[in-house]
Amino acid sequence: MEGGPGRLRPAERGRGARARRPGRPALRRRRPHVRHPRPVPTAVRGPRREPRPARPASGRPAPAGRTLAGAHRIRDGPVTAGRRRLFTLLGALVAVGALLGSLAVLGPKDHGERPAHWFGTLQTDPGRAAEEHEHGVRVAHLSIDWDRFEPEDGTFDRAYIGSVRNELRALTEAGALVEAGIGLHHPPAWLFEKHPDAAFVNQDGRRSTRVPNIVFSRAVRAEAAQYMTGIAEEIGMEDFWSIRIGVSETGEFTYPPPLDADGDRGEFWAYDANAQAAAGAPGRPATVPPSPYPGWRPGQRTLDGRPFTTAQVGRWHDWYVTALTDAVNWQIRTYRSLGHSALLKVLVPGKGYLPQDRARATAEYLGGRTAGPLIGRGAGYFLTLGRVEPRDDVQIVSTALVDGSGTPADNACAPGDAVTAPLAVSGAGSASGAGSASAAAVRRWSSVRWVAAVAGRAGFPVSGESAGPQVSPYYPGVMDVAARQMDSCGLEGLMWAFDRQLYDGTPGSSLRDYAEVIERYARPSA
Repeated sequence: MEGGPGRLRPAERGRGARARRPGRPALRRRRPHVRHPRPVPTAVRGPRREPRPARPASGRPAPAGRTLAGAHRIRDGPVTAGRRRLFTLLGALVAVGALLGSLAVLGPKDHGERPAHWFGTLQTDPGRAAEEHEHGVRVAHLSIDWDRFEPEDGTFDRAYIGSVRNELRALTEAGALVEAGIGLHHPPAWLFEKHPDAAFVNQDGRRSTRVPNIVFSRAVRAEAAQYMTGIAEEIGMEDFWSIRIGVSETGEFTYPPPLDADGDRGEFWAYDANAQAAAGAPGRPATVPPSPYPGWRPGQRTLDGRPFTTAQVGRWHDWYVTALTDAVNWQIRTYRSLGHSALLKVLVPGKGYLPQDRARATAEYLGGRTAGPLIGRGAGYFLTLGRVEPRDDVQIVSTALVDGSGTPADNACAPGDAVTAPLAVSGAGSASGAGSASAAAVRRWSSVRWVAAVAGRAGFPVSGESAGPQVSPYYPGVMDVAARQMDSCGLEGLMWAFDRQLYDGTPGSSLRDYAEVIERYARPSA
């Protein structure tokens, strides 16, 4: 909605039947030692559900509904990449530093000639991969789900592992580059029974078990690491061209959605025991610092009987998004420790909230309607993307191409964006001047335009995914619009949602349409 943060739409989760088959032997998982690299500083640096394909008897994924992704039609969102900010600075300095730091990373940059674009599909049908490869579709998506891989604590499902191996073999034999979704956002039921702190808890004390709490729970991270180790040992990661990374129920870079789907206020997921514990608490990951103001809740203007300032609100919110980013950084470190040296993709849904949205929400103590769902989900990419580390072979992915966002809808990137973006950031709190005009202009940008500006100026390569017809209906020429966004924004490639749309008669989304787009864009460009 113009003038304020938008909302993430509810994800469509296509659940298939449990892959484990009765009467087949189960594989007891081994718990080898996992090397944990030295933690990186967490006070430094910088959403769509990845739908889950059901696997019928044939072993091929049955198409499921698209997730939230660009569907998180986060209509308003920011574009900066903040430099390092120390938690020890006063809240007021943190707020100012966040804006000033963003200016440094959003300046013009000469990338020179770009290599040829690559193209792929989501929820790829292994049986069609060879045909698609002949038409220039080079990247295939393979989904792996935690609750199917490990339906019981400590037990890996042999039948399911076999089906994943077969799909991987079919894709590689077809010549595809395989992009793996590891499925941490499809947690097994036993996880929440074994670890009560596996759930996220909001400011009202309500629990969310839609996705495991890999932000604040050390125990959950340990269980997830063992699952990831199981994939490395039983399937292997050497054939993965890339691995997808996220935190939310859609497998993207946000906190979970609000429990009150129709509500206008933000729900903040930092109120479980580990999140609120003091420094050095054993249940919280060592790389996540303690809350600067334990006990404080959004909307409160006092703490322990003393006035609570907006500068303190800013510092609390900065800690909140930093903790979210640490969960992404932890995944990057874990995959590297398991020997995956290839590409890692951090999925970014929609547009997020803009700096001026944060300023308004902070002035209202993150309470009420000014702090909408996007603020609670931590979808401030101008705050988070600049803190993602390490950066070697890490790519930011906008999952919101052709999501209908922007005015005009699905507008492309422009050469002046690198100038407009920092002016919009610096003008977040002003009512007039160039900064204010730029902030107004940025509100009209499409989701991918904003994310590309944020991620690119933070030093990351960027790629994209179409949002899917359940977010914004496809139409004749939609692939051309997506390709124009990809090319103008300097994206390295495009994943089309979904593979089945190439064959089911969806307007503008046939394999022939895709092949024609690939023919035009799969080449180097200046």
